[in-house]
Amino acid sequence: MSLKSSFAWLPVTTMPSGAELRLPLHVVKGVKPGPTLGLTGAIHGDEVIPSVGTIHKVLDLLDPEELSGTVMAVPICNPLGAGERSRETPGDGQNLNAVFWEPGHSAYTQPIKTVSEQMAMVLADEFLAHLDYHIDFHCGGAGHSVHMIEFNKDPASKGMARAFNMPILLHDEWRAGQMWRESERLGAKVIVAECGGGGALYEEWVERNVAGVINVMRHLGMLPGEVKAPPKQIVVRGDSGHEHNAHIIKPWEGGLIIPNRAITPQVVFDGQPVSGVPVLGELINMYDLTVRQKFEAPFERTLLIAAPVAPCWCYPGEYAYIMFDADKAAILDG
Repeated sequence: MSLKSSFAWLPVTTMPSGAELRLPLHVVKGVKPGPTLGLTGAIHGDEVIPSVGTIHKVLDLLDPEELSGTVMAVPICNPLGAGERSRETPGDGQNLNAVFWEPGHSAYTQPIKTVSEQMAMVLADEFLAHLDYHIDFHCGGAGHSVHMIEFNKDPASKGMARAFNMPILLHDEWRAGQMWRESERLGAKVIVAECGGGGALYEEWVERNVAGVINVMRHLGMLPGEVKAPPKQIVVRGDSGHEHNAHIIKPWEGGLIIPNRAITPQVVFDGQPVSGVPVLGELINMYDLTVRQKFEAPFERTLLIAAPVAPCWCYPGEYAYIMFDADKAAILDG
């Protein structure tokens, strides 16, 4: 915790062990008036690195004397999932990013909530309701790396996404139950930073993520300094009616994914189209050591939105690769 920020626990409920489940809240308040920006990470418990490191460094760099407005941060939204390195919440098996029920949903009126629903309610009431802008960090977990900034049709969301200065943008939409939808419903403009993972290039990802947050804050008028213009950016679409644009590969059985040596952490970090790599990786049976599936590149020039960058175990039907056709993507040039 930085001396520049205040820290508090947001109580949620009591676990069977008797331990109190609570969420961490950091607040940096600027001396000048301005909007409130929220930073969140690890709503999926297996997506801690480099999201938490990014939020930690941003908080450490902020100077209240220069800040116009307030930054609120919950670096770990799902402590139970993070403790078990699990995407879902241990105890109820739910995806926390799917249980932010809106008024009118049948689950909203139920008097007894699951532990995930209780965490969602506390996040909504004690955190999201105070935000004007929101950046939610995700990453690829132990073996995967992801690379994109998601925005929706709101022009302010697109402006934030462009100012993050990453090479790949995903035009998406926030769907029922997601934290992003709830954040927007409560009045915030939202982007989702899917950045890093795989346990590799940690410092590079943190540095670029931090630079992205600082530039977004300058774009919003929260920090002094010149807003750095975005580079050439590739825009792909995953919103309603365009879901078919994404090519998703899932293994049909569990095993060990071994990526092609050409698909390095640096390749995914650079975010440029990949060509000349017909097989992105292979699925190996972990017992008889045979190759059970080859993951083929579907396009002449493939944009790897999510990909294994190190050997990693997988379950049947898990996401292995998320790709787009680079030749059908839009280009925003500066």
